Amino acid sequence: VLTFFLIERGRTTTLFMRELGGQPAAAAYSMIDFGYCGIVVVSMALLAVGQLRTSKGLNPLPAVLVFVGAAYGLALCIVIYVMDIAHLVGDLKLISELSAVYEPLFLMTFILLCAGLAAQPTVRLFQQRIRRVQAERLRRQLEPLWLRATFLRPGLRTNATAEDPEARLHRTIVEIRDAAIDPRVSLALTSSERVALDRAEQHLLGNETIGLQPKITNVEEADT
Repeated sequence: VLTFFLIERGRTTTLFMRELGGQPAAAAYSMIDFGYCGIVVVSMALLAVGQLRTSKGLNPLPAVLVFVGAAYGLALCIVIYVMDIAHLVGDLKLISELSAVYEPLFLMTFILLCAGLAAQPTVRLFQQRIRRVQAERLRRQLEPLWLRATFLRPGLRTNATAEDPEARLHRTIVEIRDAAIDPRVSLALTSSERVALDRAEQHLLGNETIGLQPKITNVEEADT
């Protein structure tokens, strides 16, 4: 703010630094602004690197976009610093040469950072959709076992049609487990049913990796 008010601004202009950048106060104003921007993009790059080390699947994509955008942003800040100094010393040729890379750097920084920040919620929504589909598939695999368990213990059955797929899967597992430990009934699980039940529980715990588990269309296929 101080450096801005020290600038001899004169008339209103849309070419602020081009017309006024030769003033030391204008150069200081620009360098302070883009020094702050440089700190921000470097911080974003470091955070992106941290996410890349711990992310799997589609999760690294937003971090990669942010990291590359931050790298472009840092390069942009450096170019602006050099242009500010060149303007102060009157090296107009250098300013002209750097102007050719200024616009592409600015555009790529803007596009990549926006894409990276927008990709984070997009990836989360996509993963939530995948988890819902998986939960419904796992619930259908357990349905024959669940029908047998609730036939032996009719009081267990609940109407969960209005719940989301993961809640319905959770309810299905709970009702099967309750029937299995009830000493009043005998619910024997085959090896394939145990595999399907364990897989469903791991899914709810977040331990199942998407795409790495072999698909079983029904629980009897596990025996073969």
